[in-house]
This record gives sequence, C-alpha cells and structure tokens, in this order.
Amino acid sequence: MDNAATIPPDIVQLSGPLIVGYLLHWGLFGTLSMQLCKAFPNDRKPIQYLVYTVYLLELVQTILMTHDAFTNFGTGFGNTNTLRGVHFDWLTIPIMSGIVACIGQTFYAYRVYLLSKAWYIPMLIVTVSLISAVSGILNGSFSREVGVIPRPHTRNNSVIPALWLGGAALDDFIIAVSLLKNDTGLRRTHMLVVKLIRLTIETGSLTAAVTLINLALFFAFPGQPYFFAAGAVLPKLYANTIFAILNSRLQILGGRGFSEDMTTHQSVVVNIRAGGTARTLPPLVTITREIYPDSQLEELEMKDPRGSRISGSGQS
Repeated sequence: MDNAATIPPDIVQLSGPLIVGYLLHWGLFGTLSMQLCKAFPNDRKPIQYLVYTVYLLELVQTILMTHDAFTNFGTGFGNTNTLRGVHFDWLTIPIMSGIVACIGQTFYAYRVYLLSKAWYIPMLIVTVSLISAVSGILNGSFSREVGVIPRPHTRNNSVIPALWLGGAALDDFIIAVSLLKNDTGLRRTHMLVVKLIRLTIETGSLTAAVTLINLALFFAFPGQPYFFAAGAVLPKLYANTIFAILNSRLQILGGRGFSEDMTTHQSVVVNIRAGGTARTLPPLVTITREIYPDSQLEELEMKDPRGSRISGSGQS
C-alpha cells in the first residue's frame, strides 16, 4: 500500500505551525541563555531572584515543548490524532506565558513607578496583568479538558482567550506610553532613559503585535492550529524582553551613544585623581542598576586601569 495515500491532505496545515513554533521557541531560548551570562551576577538579590526564576520557568517550558515535539514528529509521526493532541500545550503556552508576562509587566510597573513616583499607572498595569494571567490559567485549564487543538469556539473558549491575549497587549501599550512620558530630562541620565524607553517601546510593541496576531489567528481560523506558532514564542519574547531591559544598563563610557557630559565628568575626576595630569583612558564599561528620578539618581560607578574607584554624583 502506498504510504502517500494515507497522508491527509491537510497535513501541512496541522504540522506546519507546530514546526515553526518549535523552531522559533528553541531559537529564542538560545538568545535568552546568552543574555543570562551578561550582566546579572553582581546585581542585588531581588533582581537575581527575578532573573533566575524567569529562566527556570523558561527552561522547564522548553523541556516540555521538546517532549511534545518528539511526540508529534517522533513517536507519533504521521498520526493526525497525535498532531491534534494537546500534550503539554495547555501548560506551556497559556499558563506559563501568562505567568511570565505577569512577572515582566510587574517588573515594568516598578520601573514606571520609579520614574513617575505615581502609583495609579503602575497599579493599572499590575491589575490588567493579573487579569490576563488568570485568564491564561483558565484558558490552559479549558484546553486540557477539551484535549484537542484547536478546541471548539464556545463562549468560554472565546472570551477567556480574548481576556488573556487582549489584556497582555493592552498592558504592553500602557507600559510603553508610560515610560515615554516619564523621561527625567537630565543630561546625565537622558541617554540611559532614552535607551530604556526605545528598547521598551520596541520590545513592547513586538510582544503586543505577536499577542494580537495570536488572537487574530485563533478567531480567524477556528479549525486550524495556525495560532500555535505565535503562541509558542510569546513566553520567550516576554522573558527576552525582561533580560534585554536589564542588560540595556550596560554602558561603554566614552563609546558611541554615551552622553558628552558623562565623558567630561569622567575626565575631570580622572584629572583630579591623577594630580591634574591629563590622561586618555580607553572606553570603560559600567552597569547602571536602576533608573531613578532626579532626587534618587544613583551613583555611577567605574574603575580606571589602575583599579581606583571613580564615582559620579547622585544617590544609590
């Protein structure tokens, strides 16, 4: 019997989104692992706990998705019932995505509070994020009960995903607008804040766009798993966004993109420490651990080649 005759005509529509989702997921996990090695070991304990908690969640998710990929294209190869099975998708996509998104958006809410010193916008961000996370957990529970992908579009199966994905996209938009409106305007921190805002808007827009694409595919193609590809990368996008924001604190003093007054301040302090003798130092690297408003501008720390400590003004 010809094996080709047993392959259903819609096999590409079933397997294609899964393959794309798995490949993108693994690629983003590699990016996340590279970011983990950059700037976190010397951070304060709460930041380290945040980073390693998110990474552990993403590691577990990758292991479970690898199990599902092997089930679909290894032990269950060619079986359409296996391709339509939920496996661990009910946990890895809606539940873990909702949890990681909530962690990331709460992290952003804290940044917004530090810049604005107003509580109502951060509270709105956290509230919308919690609603989205709870909806993601409920969505995962419903998916597990149904046991197939895609599941039928009942009332609950339509409202809950809309709250989960729509809430996440709305929160990303609120965060981007809030950070855009709260630049301190100080020259010394302007470059750092502008970089943070640009990165947040770019990554926030990306996660919001992917979230909305996921939601659109879910409703536009109710009988196909096209939404899986976007859903599989959502948790990794949120995790990479958190790590990227933290790593954006890495600055090369004297390098391109660093503010002129910061370099001037460095030169003045070096001249004082060197007894008034001007010296030219190579570009130096510093990590600014937080972005604070005017009254709480943290200390900028760096070291010269002889190991002496050079500090900028401000508070930590």
